[in-house]
Amino acid sequence: MNIKQLSYFCQIVESGSASAAAKQLFIAPTAISMQLAALEQELGGELLNRSSRPMSLTKLGNFFYPRAQQLLYDFHKLQSETRSFITRADTVLNIAFPRSIMVNLLPKAIKSFTENNSHITLNLTEVLSEYQPEMIQNQTIDIGITREFEGDCIVPDNLNHHLILIDPLFAAIPREHYLTKKKFLTLHDFCHSPFISYPKDDRSGFAQKILDYFTAHQCMPIISHRAIEIHTALALVGAGLGVTLIGKSAIPDNRQDILFIPIEDFKVNSYIYAISNPDNSGTHIDAFIEVLKRVVA
Repeated sequence: MNIKQLSYFCQIVESGSASAAAKQLFIAPTAISMQLAALEQELGGELLNRSSRPMSLTKLGNFFYPRAQQLLYDFHKLQSETRSFITRADTVLNIAFPRSIMVNLLPKAIKSFTENNSHITLNLTEVLSEYQPEMIQNQTIDIGITREFEGDCIVPDNLNHHLILIDPLFAAIPREHYLTKKKFLTLHDFCHSPFISYPKDDRSGFAQKILDYFTAHQCMPIISHRAIEIHTALALVGAGLGVTLIGKSAIPDNRQDILFIPIEDFKVNSYIYAISNPDNSGTHIDAFIEVLKRVVA
């Protein structure tokens, strides 16, 4: 039993005869009769009363016909959905990113990419770096944009790992803070001000990494707030509730209530990578990663 036999049988039922079905299908009547006979032989019984005009269903035919219709429906639906998936996969790019990347880097890359690839739909998902490798491996996303520190092992070796930018950390200080008079800060300056830690997530290592660097320099600030994400942390800084650290690329242009100052004795960089699955590589994935590299050059 095959799809062709089921299709011919259903067409005969709907048309009323093999000759009428043959005309609908643009095939010879003998061909459709042969397929029907082969199907009945395999099933072990007749599906149609050939003596009646139009042909009527036998008891076996009444049982078999609706089930054959359902199978044909499911088959054609599978064909259609598969074609749509292939087309969609070729015209959709799924990208994940931490919120800090959306401040400056990602909007520039999106604008540049879409100027030459207007037929590609970009699906953007905001998610912390630590969650992205799993999403890459199960093909939920095509590209992940991560922020990591030197020595971090967020991304497994079996994934592509493209360095986009080395991003130094800056201090974010309230505009009216006494430290804004200084051109450079030191780590010990942080020991005298409430510190705002972020992101508040069990899987994120960013906040703990910052505190580890303070500990290594024998200077531990007092944490006043633990913000869920970077914009909340900056809002708290702007409200005068503390200071924090931020990658240079994530410094917003529209914050008049915050001053961003380099740190003299804290030469710690964050690293922005684009990650992808070697098994899911494609022209659009490679093109977008190249755009990311170009906009920061």
